[in-house]
Amino acid sequence: MSLRKKIIGTCVGSTMLVAVTIGIFMLIQMGVLKNEVIKSNSEFSATAGDMSAESMTAQMRQRMMDVTKSNANVANSKFEELEKQVTTQANLAQKLYESPDLYGRRTIEEPKAENDGLLCVQLLHSEKVTDLTKASVADEIGLLGNLADPMYEINQNFENMASNYVAMESGLMIQADYISASKLAEDGSVLPYEADTRPWYIGAESTKKAYFTPVSRDAHTSDVGIMCGVPIFVDDKFAGVAGAGMYLHNIEEMVADIRLGSDGYACMINQDGQVIFSPKEDGELKVDIENQTDLRNTDNISLGAVIRSALAGSSGVTIMELDGAQHYVAYAPMKKVGWAFLTVLAEEEVLASTNALLDEMSHRSLRTVTKIEKTIQLSMISLSIAVIVFCAIGMLISMFVSGKIVKPIQLLTERVQAIDGENLDFTWESDTKVQDETAVLANAFLNMTQKMKQYIINITEITAEKERIGAELNVATKIQADMLPKIFPAFPERTEFDVYAQMDPAKEVGGDFYDFFLIDDDHLAIIIADVSSKGVPAALFMVIAKTLIKNHAMNQESLNDVFYKTNNLLCEGNEEGMFVTAWMGVLTISTGDFEFVNAGHNPQLLMNTDAYEWIDATPGFVLAGLEGIPYTSQQMKLKQGARIFLYTDGVTEAQNRANELFGEDRLLESLEKNGKLPLSEMINAVRADIDAFVGDAEQFDDITMLAFEYTQK
Repeated sequence: MSLRKKIIGTCVGSTMLVAVTIGIFMLIQMGVLKNEVIKSNSEFSATAGDMSAESMTAQMRQRMMDVTKSNANVANSKFEELEKQVTTQANLAQKLYESPDLYGRRTIEEPKAENDGLLCVQLLHSEKVTDLTKASVADEIGLLGNLADPMYEINQNFENMASNYVAMESGLMIQADYISASKLAEDGSVLPYEADTRPWYIGAESTKKAYFTPVSRDAHTSDVGIMCGVPIFVDDKFAGVAGAGMYLHNIEEMVADIRLGSDGYACMINQDGQVIFSPKEDGELKVDIENQTDLRNTDNISLGAVIRSALAGSSGVTIMELDGAQHYVAYAPMKKVGWAFLTVLAEEEVLASTNALLDEMSHRSLRTVTKIEKTIQLSMISLSIAVIVFCAIGMLISMFVSGKIVKPIQLLTERVQAIDGENLDFTWESDTKVQDETAVLANAFLNMTQKMKQYIINITEITAEKERIGAELNVATKIQADMLPKIFPAFPERTEFDVYAQMDPAKEVGGDFYDFFLIDDDHLAIIIADVSSKGVPAALFMVIAKTLIKNHAMNQESLNDVFYKTNNLLCEGNEEGMFVTAWMGVLTISTGDFEFVNAGHNPQLLMNTDAYEWIDATPGFVLAGLEGIPYTSQQMKLKQGARIFLYTDGVTEAQNRANELFGEDRLLESLEKNGKLPLSEMINAVRADIDAFVGDAEQFDDITMLAFEYTQK
């Protein structure tokens, strides 16, 4: 958009702004009236709604709490009564065993098939009771027989009791139930019953008090039930457990029959936070036998808090989101078994009548607001006509003013457009009639073009210097590469061994190096090393270290002396504090004897049998680190086909984009996979594994590998 159009637009816009401002002021006054009406209606609706909602909510909360507590107490009383009956059995057994001489001996029979379906008191025993005719065993059976009648009466008179029993530590047990046949094997013999492995027995024994088992299904009737065990103490010593099982279908029916409003319901939670009874077939409070969920740890934080509070013994009413909608939830504990009873009612149902009242009031308020809005619309039409008239006048004025301002700027624009990549000359006549901000801008362009000319000159010089340095680095890279052995096979006339190596510097020149050479016809030296720095300084230090090591080795000095003398010479004048980690080995070709020395380098890998393993050796101090350090070599015997793999830390410390290291484990895994390939293929395969791991991450360190094989042909 041209400057002249912008000026015209600004003038027209300013005129429109003034007109609109006046119109807005008028509309605000009408809006105030509208808002006052809306505010009055809203306040009235809110007050009426709050009063209605508070009343309905308070009544429903109280009713839910009453229903929840009363039903929790009813269910709790059934468990208290079950515990009471079992405690009676335990007390009777205690009296019998503490005063056996006061009681006679009664006969009690083992289970019989013909009694199946009839309530019978029967004798059972564990496998540790081998002889029922033994005097002490028979006497204890007769003593337990005194419990038959009271246990029969307890079972017969207690609603929903499945079975009741007394099991002693001796392995003897009497039980009252209706399923005699279930205790017999196919041949009619009585099956042993190991009571001390049952949950009701273990729980009562471990807690030393009444214990209720988790809910389970009866194996014979498929009814849901629970068992209670009470420990028996004779002279303050544990002697056995009295117990009973109770079906829970009456409690289940009680939960299903509870109704609050049209959609309210109840449910029961066990001590593990699981729903055991609920009429819901889906949702967060459904019963799911196959996949029971601990609601204490549910993703619904509010529901989990309520379950934990109820199971901890608290009661109350709260509102929370349940199954995607707000619900009131009342909860109360069933302290005897550590369960909880819940009732649930949707908030929408509680507030239904209040919402109906608010809807009617909202409709009345809407009709009033609609009338006011029509009046405002007529006013806006009048305002629009006035704005159009003002804009037309403003446009005429702006067209005249813009012509006076734009002309000198157009002249400056033409001069600037004349500047291109080849022509950076900019002129501005001092006698021009423009003496305002346009002249200041013109002078700024003049200064800028002069600085650009100088900048181009500087860039040209810098580019030439970088090209010179790049050419020198290319020469240095080639020189360094030529210093390392790179023709393979390195010793084509020798069949007793083979060697292959590869180095890839992180920069144009690197600090890693390898070497291998024959000291004489029967001794081969292999070396790998890593200078602490990178780039040109490391490359120069590498050349010195490589030369010193090879010279001393070719003098047939011991490995200890080679590293000792090299270290001392490298320490001289080492003001930059660089150092070298190095590993060198010498093979006696005729015998397979292999001597090696390590100056702070990575542990190397040996395959002397079928698998690669780390060469177990304590490394010495790095070269050039401290003058006068002694080095100690070590020896081993290479078998025919043995391989040694040497590498620098650029291999194991190669990083991917996630800053993970390639590491020794991946290196060993790669060698186990590729370690028996020809040496060149093996090293290329290891490098391929490194590249695949690193991906497109930048290489930060030199990567150098050397592989040696002793063929002994």
